[in-house]
Formats: sequence, C-alpha cells, structure tokens
Amino acid sequence: MSAQRLVPIALAAALAACGESKPPPPRPAAPAPAAAAAPAAPAAAAAPEAKKPAEPEWSYSSAGKRDPFRTYLSDLEKSQGGLTTRCATPLGRYEVEQLKIVAVITGLEDPVAMVEAPNGVGYSVRRGACIGKNGGVVAAIRSGEIIVTEWAVRADGTRDRAQTVLRFPAQPAMNLEE
Repeated sequence: MSAQRLVPIALAAALAACGESKPPPPRPAAPAPAAAAAPAAPAAAAAPEAKKPAEPEWSYSSAGKRDPFRTYLSDLEKSQGGLTTRCATPLGRYEVEQLKIVAVITGLEDPVAMVEAPNGVGYSVRRGACIGKNGGVVAAIRSGEIIVTEWAVRADGTRDRAQTVLRFPAQPAMNLEE
C-alpha cells in the first residue's frame, strides 16, 4: 500500500480511538500521470476558482487624534484658553519688522509716533498700543525710534520676552559740494 493511502486510514483509526464514530470522508484520488502531462491552462479554465475569504476592510477614525498637518503651537494656544498673544487692531495683521516709522512726536507727556503698514496706510501709536502678529506692545517712544515688546511662545510652551527697536530708515547723505 502507498503512503498516501495509509495517512487517511491512520487518521480514521486515531479518531475512532478518541471516540469519534464516523470516519472522515475519503480524499479524492490523485490525478493520473497522464493528466499531469496535459497543459495547465485548459485545466485551470475548466475548474472553477476557489473563492478566497474576504479581507476585512481597513478604516481610520480621526476622533480624538491631533491633525498632523497643523502646527503644535495652534493646539497649545487653544489649550491655554484665555491667554492670547494676538492683536485685534489693524496693526496686528503685520509683523513688527514690516512696519516703517514715518514720524515721531516727542516732547509731549504721552509721545506719539506714526507707522506705515506695508499696504501704505499710516497709523498713529502711543505707549501701550498693541502692534504686530505676536501681540507686541509699544513699550517706549523715543526720538527716532519705537521700542516694541513681544511675547513669543516656544514649541515647549514657554514664553520668551523679546524687544524690537524700530528706527527711521537710513537717509542717504547729501553731497553739497556739487
């Protein structure tokens, strides 16, 4: 007897010893060697393909997860609630470095300066005025300069105080010898 025929008989004997009363159905006989020599393509076309079990569909839920395309600082600002560093004034739309000093009036009890925004509109500022995207405050107005104090939020959540000095643009020297 061949080894292929002994395996089902041994399996049936083992199941009978375990209490199984019904032997398993016999395995189909192996194809004849002549059938194996036939071309594989017609045999595959004649036999129906076995259906594979359906793979589970993958789904993703972003509920409770951070948006990976937003910066960490925006989440930090939302979590701090009332602590905001932005200006609601028209000068809050620009960086402090984008503003240009046009005029400074000192000698008053409360000095006044005029700055020009990149769009060409001029604004007057006094001490304590909110200016810049980072919520800067005009700390002092001196002859020819404005000192702006800003609070920058770092990635770890700490705040740093930085001072920016805006000065009149350098004027070219006049050549009087011509």
